[in-house]
Amino acid sequence: MPRHGLSALFVCLLVLTGCQVGERPSFSDDPFGPGAITGDTSIDSVLAKFDSATTGPATAAYSVLRKYGALEYTSIAVLAGNRRSITIGNARFVQIGSATETCTVDKSSPCMDGLVPQAASDVGLTIDFYAADTAKRLRRDAQAMIGPSVLHDETFVDQHATCVDVPLPGGTAVYCVLDNGLLAKLDDGDVLVTLTLWSESIDEGAFATGG
Repeated sequence: MPRHGLSALFVCLLVLTGCQVGERPSFSDDPFGPGAITGDTSIDSVLAKFDSATTGPATAAYSVLRKYGALEYTSIAVLAGNRRSITIGNARFVQIGSATETCTVDKSSPCMDGLVPQAASDVGLTIDFYAADTAKRLRRDAQAMIGPSVLHDETFVDQHATCVDVPLPGGTAVYCVLDNGLLAKLDDGDVLVTLTLWSESIDEGAFATGG
């Protein structure tokens, strides 16, 4: 084979994303963003539901345990189209179209304009915990698996959920999603989040702002 042909083959072998190898399939440039494929059929089936989560009307309440420090609290997601009210412990985030506000449930502090993540920075969850953020966690864990994932079904407050167990160096993480794409259970090294209430109705008072 001519020397220039050998050189081209060598370069082809070094650049794994070129020539016949190709890129890892994904619908997103962000490996942890919506639509990104992990290549694990069980995990991707759960992610597909999280990525197409309902916008409501829906109310989902959760018991939460932040494992470090054994902090227990309640989180609630109220969704209604372009409106959402997300309660995480004592922080309440309200979004109505492009208008956003962050308040405290006990009114111990005045409300602030915008979605202020620092209001819930010490409890282990974010405003998108009920779908998008849990999907991001699952995508990250998929890259750290040390064994095959296991797909199974569970039931939470009379709602069917699809679950996947992900074996990791520190133990097995469990992700469960309702058929409508909302979180049913998350159990990893940081938190345990479990659905305790589900309704297709909403309380308009959840979107009250000011105060």
